[in-house]
Amino acid sequence: RHSIYDVYQKAKERRIALQRKYWVQLLFEYTVYIVLLAFVYFVLIGMPLWRGAVWWLYYVVRTNYAFAPLLVLFEKNPPPVDNQTEKDIEQNRNTAKSTALLIPCYKSANIIGPTLDAALKIFPPENIFVIANGNSPEPLDNTEEVCRPYGVNHLWCPVGSKIIAQFVGCYAAKDFPYALLIDDDCALPPNFPVVSDRLKGRVQCVGYTIKSVGPESSRGTLCQQAQDLEYKISGLQRAFAGYLGSATFPHGAISIWKTDFLKQTFHDHPGFSVSEDWFFGDSCRRLGGRITMCSSVFVETETPSAVFFSRGGSRGGFGEMTIFKQRFTRWNFFFVNGMWFNMKYILCSWSLGWWELGAKLFVFQEVYETLLYLLAPFILPISFVVQPSFCGIMLGATNGLYFLNVIIFNLVHLRRKNESVGWICLLVYYMPYKIVLFIINVVSCYWSLFKYARYFATRHPKVIEDDKAVETEEKGSGLGRSFSVTKVRARKASNQGPSPTVPEAVPVVGIESSWV
Repeated sequence: RHSIYDVYQKAKERRIALQRKYWVQLLFEYTVYIVLLAFVYFVLIGMPLWRGAVWWLYYVVRTNYAFAPLLVLFEKNPPPVDNQTEKDIEQNRNTAKSTALLIPCYKSANIIGPTLDAALKIFPPENIFVIANGNSPEPLDNTEEVCRPYGVNHLWCPVGSKIIAQFVGCYAAKDFPYALLIDDDCALPPNFPVVSDRLKGRVQCVGYTIKSVGPESSRGTLCQQAQDLEYKISGLQRAFAGYLGSATFPHGAISIWKTDFLKQTFHDHPGFSVSEDWFFGDSCRRLGGRITMCSSVFVETETPSAVFFSRGGSRGGFGEMTIFKQRFTRWNFFFVNGMWFNMKYILCSWSLGWWELGAKLFVFQEVYETLLYLLAPFILPISFVVQPSFCGIMLGATNGLYFLNVIIFNLVHLRRKNESVGWICLLVYYMPYKIVLFIINVVSCYWSLFKYARYFATRHPKVIEDDKAVETEEKGSGLGRSFSVTKVRARKASNQGPSPTVPEAVPVVGIESSWV
């Protein structure tokens, strides 16, 4: 326990300490460029000075016909669906009373309504916190007006960051032992199970399986149906990982946490606003928390309608209208950098005891997958030059096995849940879609390597080190300052009185009292 004002002062000092001089940033950025160029020439090419790695890859494929990386399946067969008996809705409501529902959103006035309609079938209004955010001292849209008739809590965070909005919401909901984090476009099903009873022992987080939908819960385009199949496979893979040890991270769209442990995770989180859900998983495992999955329901989330080109429209959150923009610029940005965090975890973290063996297996799988992306531009051309027929056979066999795996998954696992994907999507669209995504992943890995130079030229503070995240407000005069993150200046939509006035020079996020 300590004053949040002390935390705020330390965060300001830390922000100043993290700032690099402009010439240092330029030196860092261009040094990285030079190192990358030197690596490409001296390590990969080498000729005429010596034979580089590309030549040796050529030699290995030519002499030993070794093609191990592309012989493996994309994934193991998903585990059986966890068919649990559905709890009575009223009993589930009683369980939900101890859980806060946190919904970070950005310009979501047009999509937050259906999300709240679904949430209020499970949670009392006072348990729901809508944390709108944006880089502005005042709200960017009328999300608050949309929330008011529902009687839920509305908060405004003047920092445009999903993770900071979640951080603010976590402290605003301090009185609840559990916190359920969902995206602003997640529609909870009426029989949604609040599985806070599973948060015991080392289990500190439970993710939920999700499904992709189009507008108004429709199946959507073929692209959205392909994402639906992709999400469901991913969800059951995570469930399998949770049984053996721990999932690497929960879906960013929805997960439930112990509130106290979630606060610890925020303190450990590196603070990157990209791939924040991946780093949540990394911090959780290093702090000794297991991540398991609840696969009894599929929670709906709306996804991009096309891979490269969209007909327009708008979505909440980051607003990506295409898969390319979503994955190339955000999801894949830390693929390569994540190898450092994963290897550090594999070698140095043993907080989960025997569960570490299973957890590290799936973390290593991530490392291996990234290596495939990095080596593919060299391995594939060399293989086609050396043994084109053999390479074609092996690629066909690998993709054929994966396709067979997907068909079995759709026929057996999804049919039992009445969640099968259409045959046109499965037989015609899905495999070309996955091949295009593989190419996007490969290119994005090398693009991110180039962008790291500029991104890491600026040092990034943790959430708790970001003074904007723990912005404070002076209260009263002559009585000193008293601060806390226990009460964020929230406006409950059910209040009939006028909204509290906020001085123009003071951010809307205010912190009062003296408890953390």
